[in-house]
Amino acid sequence: MPNNLIETRYKKRVSMREIARRLNVSHSTSSREIKRGMVTHIDSERREFRTYSADFASERHAENMTAKGPNLKIGCDHALVAKFKELIIDRKYSIAAARQRLIQDGVDVRVSQRTLYNYVYLYGFPVLPDQMVQGPHKPRRESVRKRLAFNNLRGVSIEQRPDVINNRSEVGHHEMDTVVGPRGTKGVLLVLTERQTRAEHILVMKDKTAASVCAGLDLLEQFYGARFKELFKSITCDNGCEFLDAEGIVKSCLGEGPRTSLYYAHPYCASERGSYENANSLIRRFLPKGNPLSDLKQEDVDVLAMRINCYPRAIFGGQSSRSKTKAFGFHFRKKKEACQ
Repeated sequence: MPNNLIETRYKKRVSMREIARRLNVSHSTSSREIKRGMVTHIDSERREFRTYSADFASERHAENMTAKGPNLKIGCDHALVAKFKELIIDRKYSIAAARQRLIQDGVDVRVSQRTLYNYVYLYGFPVLPDQMVQGPHKPRRESVRKRLAFNNLRGVSIEQRPDVINNRSEVGHHEMDTVVGPRGTKGVLLVLTERQTRAEHILVMKDKTAASVCAGLDLLEQFYGARFKELFKSITCDNGCEFLDAEGIVKSCLGEGPRTSLYYAHPYCASERGSYENANSLIRRFLPKGNPLSDLKQEDVDVLAMRINCYPRAIFGGQSSRSKTKAFGFHFRKKKEACQ
């Protein structure tokens, strides 16, 4: 509605009905508009009088427009909001995982995952966007040309990996890499992620060497015994210096013959080990970059691995890796309760 025209006519003492007629609107519409834009002014003799202000009417209209739309579905459910904040901020859950955890605990969550993300990005509710553990969405990188590593021409390339591993049709095929601390420190974690169930094995190593990697795999083989060959049928890793001792990684410490098959991914192709990259993001929620890892003990890492293995995952419809398979019991050997 042309507010300036209304203000001009009103100051000339044109009646409301005449203003409505000239604007080609109903008398009620013009009357409501004039009442919305009424302000109190003071004249030169300090006497108050009421008049219509086009600027004030426009500002009030814009303010009223911000109140459009339905109320937030969880805006009045303070208990539910508090539970979301606890899971997201204190326990490092994502929005989707927090919703799945509450549903599993019997909480009546009537808000969809997409709606919760909209609340966060539009209203900062129930948490601010920068409080989410996974951070803002990042665009995909352009793919690079795949080639063999110049320092590992003898290793078995991922190109020779069977389809049964590529399509994740059976349990027992892992992706392996290391998590390191700040430069100048020696603390290193060896991480193995099962491709089908996303089950995690995390081991503390004293340094980032091939000998430490072989020692970590020896520890796992000693724990699982004869079942190791069944549970660790293959391992895929990158071409880092700590993984170049292919003979030591494959060689069994309990008997003759190989204990697993080893494949090397192409350089600069993290997407070929996507399960590990997702696992690394979970680990970094609890062990952010810049924190030294040299003070960590295996008992601390066991608790971390159990929390990750019990984490609700959208890819499994809210189930955890632990619920998908209980064949891997390395971190549960002391029967610690870390899945709540």
